[in-house]
Amino acid sequence: MEPVGNNVNFSEQPPSKQWAALKYRGANFAGVWFKPEGEPFALWLRVPRKSFELSVIGQQLTPELLLRAVGISAEEVEFCRLAEASGSDANGSPIEPGHLLPPLPDDVTHCDLYVGLKPAPGVAPEGIEELEIPEAKWQYLEGRWSAILVVEASVDAQRLSAETLRIEMDGSAHKALALEEKVNALSSDLVQWNKAKSRIRYAVPKLREFIHRATWAAGAAERKRVEDYFTNHVRPRIPLLQLDRVVAQFDALLKNRQVLAAQGVLVSQECRSILAEVEGSYRTLQRNAASKAAAKKSITGKKGKYY
Repeated sequence: MEPVGNNVNFSEQPPSKQWAALKYRGANFAGVWFKPEGEPFALWLRVPRKSFELSVIGQQLTPELLLRAVGISAEEVEFCRLAEASGSDANGSPIEPGHLLPPLPDDVTHCDLYVGLKPAPGVAPEGIEELEIPEAKWQYLEGRWSAILVVEASVDAQRLSAETLRIEMDGSAHKALALEEKVNALSSDLVQWNKAKSRIRYAVPKLREFIHRATWAAGAAERKRVEDYFTNHVRPRIPLLQLDRVVAQFDALLKNRQVLAAQGVLVSQECRSILAEVEGSYRTLQRNAASKAAAKKSITGKKGKYY
């Protein structure tokens, strides 16, 4: 079931001076603010807590549903973010237009969404032709993009290594003793080996999380957006509005990739340390079990029978 709102032509919509209500069956269920701070291809959407509790649409609230109420399709969306603080999108979490809005924490009264739209083909914001962007700015963005690519290559190499490491750890966690090792293993060695293996249960989920994040990062919306800026504006030196916001997006993506790379290093180091401990304790168990078996054979050879 879709909300009913007044369809508008976004390109002709003037910047908002106050929140406009979106209605469903005559009742306000959300608000919209067009083109905040002079941004010609953006809007805010605000959903109060009571709308999450409506029996009819409370379980269907998605950015796509809200955007349809103002005549905007999901195909027109360049990015969509859940704002972590009212009026701030800089550190918001990305959300796909078709995904349900997450439940609100107990101390939060509303959900804010910041949505950026794709400019219509051939449509340039007023005044962009007169923009003059210093070459130093372009070079800075080129440097950021190059750094992003370097870190991403490192992350991808770490992901491949982590995949191999995960397989090794799964194998060590499920390794079974041979019959002779079971019979002759020292109790203390068994305790040490099982203790080392128990650490694998806590480390492997961290490894899988890194692999998932590293895999997802390559196709993330914010990554595609930055690449589009570089391809369509930075490399050909075509001016764009809100350059400071674009610079912030390049910086944020680089920082995100650096944090991800650091996570990969730490998790891999921890897992390699655990794997080395497991393998070391197993070698000790094998060595002592073999010594015990040899001692048994020696006694059997001397006495003819071992008790």
